[in-house]
Amino acid sequence: MRKGIAVVALGVLALAPATAKDNDPTVMTVAGKKVPLSEFEYLYNKNNGQQMTPMSVGDYAELFKIYKLKVAAAEAAGIDTTAAFKAEFTKYRNELAEPYLYDKDEEERLINEAYSHMSKEVKVSHVMIDKGRSPSEAEARRATLDSLRSVILAGGDFADVARRYSIDRSARSNGGELGWIMAGRYPYAFENAAYETPVGEISEVIESPFGYHIVRVEGERPSRGEVLARHILKLTRGKDEAGSQLAKAQIDSIYELIVAGADFAEVAARDSEDPGSAKEGGMLPWFGAGMMVPEFENVAFSLENGGISKPFATSYGYHIINRIDSRDVPSLDEAREKITAMMKRDGRDRLPRKKRLEQLGKEFGAKVYDDNVASLMAAIKDHGSLDSSIVATFNAYPVVLGEVNGNVFSTVNLLAKPMPKPAMGVAEAETYIKAMIAAITDEMVIDTEIARIAEKDTDFRNLLNEYHDGMLLFEISNDEVWNRASADKEGQERYFESHRDKYAWDAPKYKGYIVYSVNDSVAALVNDFLKTNPAVDSLSSQLRERFKHMARAERVLAGKGDNKMVDWLVFNAPEPEMRGVWKRAEVYGGEMIDAPREAADVRGAVIADYQAELEKQWVDGLKSKYPVKVNKKALKKLQ
Repeated sequence: MRKGIAVVALGVLALAPATAKDNDPTVMTVAGKKVPLSEFEYLYNKNNGQQMTPMSVGDYAELFKIYKLKVAAAEAAGIDTTAAFKAEFTKYRNELAEPYLYDKDEEERLINEAYSHMSKEVKVSHVMIDKGRSPSEAEARRATLDSLRSVILAGGDFADVARRYSIDRSARSNGGELGWIMAGRYPYAFENAAYETPVGEISEVIESPFGYHIVRVEGERPSRGEVLARHILKLTRGKDEAGSQLAKAQIDSIYELIVAGADFAEVAARDSEDPGSAKEGGMLPWFGAGMMVPEFENVAFSLENGGISKPFATSYGYHIINRIDSRDVPSLDEAREKITAMMKRDGRDRLPRKKRLEQLGKEFGAKVYDDNVASLMAAIKDHGSLDSSIVATFNAYPVVLGEVNGNVFSTVNLLAKPMPKPAMGVAEAETYIKAMIAAITDEMVIDTEIARIAEKDTDFRNLLNEYHDGMLLFEISNDEVWNRASADKEGQERYFESHRDKYAWDAPKYKGYIVYSVNDSVAALVNDFLKTNPAVDSLSSQLRERFKHMARAERVLAGKGDNKMVDWLVFNAPEPEMRGVWKRAEVYGGEMIDAPREAADVRGAVIADYQAELEKQWVDGLKSKYPVKVNKKALKKLQ
């Protein structure tokens, strides 16, 4: 097993600051963790850029110490080790690092390649067979197609092979001929084969999302661009001879109307039997080579802009075309946005990243231990499947499967994630294991490269540390202050009782309920109910249970001018407009109070003040718990 049995826990790499150098000394040490001057300076400048009045270095240093003390507390609490934290941070980290994991030269090569394809059209034929339902079937189908290719190269008839073996239904009538095609209309692998294979030759077997193909290139020509046209159709498909003759007579009559000056769009809307375009006055989208049946395409490209064709036949029926406009191949700058969108659609945009990871894998000495992988597969084959018992065995007795930058990964890492299903057959397991090994290798390559970037690129490291520590600060503050103050009703009440004088009012307020009803009859029933059921504390739930959606109670605490409904019912203001279904409103169970009687009466202010007290107590405790050492000499560099 070369390196013996070893296990590496994959996950977020530590992104500790690089060893301090003379030009980046330690500005302070908090809870034993050194903070480089570059990180402090980055956050100091960012903070001042967001303030109306800039802070001095000394004042900010005091805030920074508290910030780092809270981060230390979060790390001591293990927040940064939770699965949720790791997942969110890794997602952000990878997004931030994406430009570094992308081969720009490869992207530009693909864009230029796509543009070069746009400059010409190729005439192609193909044979397509399906990929089967399992890896072994896929391998056999590929081999079959490769054998068919050899037969054709040895003198066999391409069209005959296509008719007999191709799963493209049109091959039975056209012998696999697709005609002239333009770039951007087929999967990337197919397009590349069509455009890169010399005229008269047959491509190697290629794979697309639809199957395996071989492509023969029949010819090539400069691109004719695209045309914009409208048409009128009289269908013949599915009709007998009499129906076809009637369609021909109808299209001829329509042509005479058009030539005599009838409006093409009006006639198309009324008489065309193409339901998609008829409602648009016969208008079709822009189209180029291979997007229409050949007869239609040839007529459209033969017309001048504004020209109207004579009636002609296709496999669908009889048409008249009015060519509206045409456009040539755009410049590369004009086409770039369209090309990049096309690359995203067909998955081509993933290739620059794939190439960069391959380059980094070589640089970091990424290896797969093929013998050990074969041993794992042999065990699965002997067992008959990959299931929980195999997982348990290789977790108990891990086998090293590969390494990146000297760090190994084993079957423990491979089998750590839940499998797509409880048990997999041997062939399916082999495909799964290969994919997982590739994914783990890529993950380790990315981790290694990001750690290197963070060491070398100060801006990247500072931004990443800011996000990392910001996440920790939020979570620990939530636990220690914000959520705690909001949820601790007893604590709120104690704080209120100790600080009643802080919450005086300038004027009395009404505290009670407003009871709404949908009409006078319901209001009377509600009043009768309340006379015998005066449970104020559960009023809302009682009304909801008793009257469903016919009545409701709203708890209010409002002074004059705070609530329009209270102003009307209590302070004799004009009656406001009722909202929704409610037609009646009355106060219930309330009274005027001169000052708050409980914390709930000033809940927002009490919670804010209670949070401030908890914050102070927490910070004082952190200052006592964790040592802080400040390098004043380093701070002076920023003053």
